[in-house]
Amino acid sequence: MRNLYQFVRQKGWLPYISFAHDVIVALIAFVAAFAVAYNTNYLSWIPDFPQKIAAFVALSTICIYVFRVNRTSWRYVSAPDVLEIIKAVVAAVVIYTAGAFLVSRGQNVPRSVPVLTAIFMIGGMVGSRFAYRLMLERRHGSRAAKRTKQAKRRVILYGMNDEADSFIRSVRRAGNGTFEVAAIVDDSLFAKGRIVQGVRVRGRLGDLPNIQTLLQSRGKPASELIITDPNHSRKRLGEIVEAGTAAGLKVLRLPDRTSTTVLTSDQLLEPKEIELGDLLGRPEIKADLQGVSSMINGRVVLVTGGGGSIGSELCRQIAMLGPQKLIVTDNSEFLLYNLDTELRDRHPQLALVAHILDVRDRARVNQIFEEFKPQLVFHAAALKHVPLVESNPLEAIKTNLLGTRNVADAALANSALSFVMISTDKAVNPTNVMGATKRSAESYCQALDVSSDATSFKTVRFGNVLGSNGSVVPRFKEQIAAGGPVTVTHPDIIRFFMTIPEAVRLVLNASSHAMHRANERGKIMVLDMGKPVRILHLAERMIQLAGFKPYTDVDIVFSGLRPGEKLYEELFDKSEVREDTAHDGYFVASPRMIDHVLLNKSVAEIESALAREDRERALMILHHIVPEFIRNERASSEPENRPLSRAEAEQDQAIS
Repeated sequence: MRNLYQFVRQKGWLPYISFAHDVIVALIAFVAAFAVAYNTNYLSWIPDFPQKIAAFVALSTICIYVFRVNRTSWRYVSAPDVLEIIKAVVAAVVIYTAGAFLVSRGQNVPRSVPVLTAIFMIGGMVGSRFAYRLMLERRHGSRAAKRTKQAKRRVILYGMNDEADSFIRSVRRAGNGTFEVAAIVDDSLFAKGRIVQGVRVRGRLGDLPNIQTLLQSRGKPASELIITDPNHSRKRLGEIVEAGTAAGLKVLRLPDRTSTTVLTSDQLLEPKEIELGDLLGRPEIKADLQGVSSMINGRVVLVTGGGGSIGSELCRQIAMLGPQKLIVTDNSEFLLYNLDTELRDRHPQLALVAHILDVRDRARVNQIFEEFKPQLVFHAAALKHVPLVESNPLEAIKTNLLGTRNVADAALANSALSFVMISTDKAVNPTNVMGATKRSAESYCQALDVSSDATSFKTVRFGNVLGSNGSVVPRFKEQIAAGGPVTVTHPDIIRFFMTIPEAVRLVLNASSHAMHRANERGKIMVLDMGKPVRILHLAERMIQLAGFKPYTDVDIVFSGLRPGEKLYEELFDKSEVREDTAHDGYFVASPRMIDHVLLNKSVAEIESALAREDRERALMILHHIVPEFIRNERASSEPENRPLSRAEAEQDQAIS
C-alpha cells in the first residue's frame, strides 16, 4: 500500500485523485439530499433526475477547479482549506439553485435539497481529509514511538494560546516520545477546566504545587514547565521561574516564531532554556542599525583583542555590515583560530585577515597599521581579571596602558578615521590596578582626541557583560553543575550587567554617532546599563534556571571580598559631568583632562620603570596619572564560606 502511494505521488496523480474524489462526493451528496427529501422509493419518479444530477456535478466540477480545492494537501488540511471548500460548495449550490429556478421555477427541487446537499458535500470533503490526516498522524506516531526507547519528558504548559495548541499538535505529529503534555496552567479568568487538544487546563500558575501533587498521586509527575507565550516581560518571566522552581519544575520557553529564521515546525516548537539575559531587570535598547551600517560598510576595520568576549562579538557584528576588509588581531592563537574559522564559515565572501598580535609589541603594531591602513579601529585588547591583575600589576600596565598607547599612536600615524577604546566601570574611582590602568588609558585617548585633527579618539565605558570570559556567570554554572555550593564574595555586592550582543550593538551605535560630532572632543561615552544587579540575586536566579531551589538543593556561601574588589561599581566619577544625548543607549561624560605632553612624560617614566621591573615606581607613577586610585589590597573581613541563613535569604529576596 505504501509503495502504491509513493508511486502515485511521484507520478503527480494525487491532485487528480483528489479532484475525482470531490466530484464523486458532490454526486453522492446531491443524490442523498433528494433521497432524504423524497424518500429513496420515489427517486425514480423525479422528472429529469439524471439531467439534474449531470447539471449539478458539472457545476461542482467547475467550482472545485476554480477554487483549487483539489490542490490542498490532505495531510496538512487546516481551517483555510476548509474555508475554500465551503466557498466552492456554496458557489455550486447557489448557482444550481438559481439555474433551477430560472429554468423550471424550482419545480421538483425541494427547498431542503440545496441545504442538505451543501451539508453533505462539506461533510464528505472535509471529513475525508481530516480522517486521512488523523490516520497518518496516528500511524506515524505509533511507528516513531516503536523506534524510540527514550523516556518521555512530562511537561506542563504555561499559557493557553496558539503556541500551546501548536506545540501539542507537533508533539502528537512527531510521535518521537520526547514530550508528554500532562497539563496546562493559565491565569485567564475562565481558563480552568477547558481542554486544548485533549489536555486539560488544571488551574493558574499559583496552583502548580497542587497540580504537581495530583500528577504525582497518579504516578505521572511533570519535570518541566514550558512557557508558551514568548512576549512575557522580564519581571513576569522571573515570577514564572520562581513559581516553577518552587514546584520542583525546570522552566523552559518556546522560541518566538517571528524572530527566528527556522521554518520547520518541529524546530520552531523546540523548547529552549531561559537565558540569564532574559531575566535582566532592564529593557533591551535597540541600536541605530542604519547609522552603524553606514559607518562600517566599505571601510577597512581593525579589531584588537578579537578573540575575547567583546572583541569576538564586535567581529561578528561588523562582518554582517559589509566592511571592505576586517583585520582581527589577538595574542591567543587558539582564540584567534576559533574566530577565524567561525567567520570564514559564516561569511565566505568576507575579506578577512587574522594576525597574532600582542599590543605591547609597538613595532608589530606599527607594521600591521602600515600594511593595512585601517580606517576604523576598535581596541578591545586588555587584561581584565581583577584578582590576577592585582597579582601581576606590571603586566596590566604593559597591556592596558602601553598597549593602548601603541595602538592609538599607530592609528594617529596612519590617519585612521576613528579609534574606539573599550573601557570599564572599574575605571571610575578605581580601587584595583585593572581599573587604574583602564582609567589611565582613557586619559591617553582623551588627550589624543583633543590634540588630533584627523583621527577621532573615543572611549566607550560600560559594566559587566553576561557570560564573558572570566566573569561570575560561567563560574556559577560550573558550581551549580557540580551540585554547589555557589560562591559569592559578599551578600551586598552589586554589579551592572548587560548581554554581550547588546553591549556591542551599543558600542557600535555610540561610535557611529561620535563620528558625526567632531566638535565634542575629549569626552567619554557611557552605555546605559540600567539598574545594578545584586550578585546574590543573580546566583539565586541561575540556580532556579537550572531547575534547583536555592539554599535547599544548591547552597550559597560567602568567601569575602578579594583584593581590589568593590561592593559596587560606578559609571560616573563625582567630578564628571554627565550629559544626556539625543540617542537612546548611552550618555556622555566629561572627565578631567590631562595635558598630552605631561601625560607622555608620565608614560615614558612608567615605561622606564617597567623596563627595570620596578613595581613600586611603576605603581607610584600610575597613582600620579590617576590620583583617585586608592588601592584596596585587603580582602573583606566577611567570614569565608559562611552560608546565607534562611532569614537573610528571605530578606534579600524581598529587597531584590
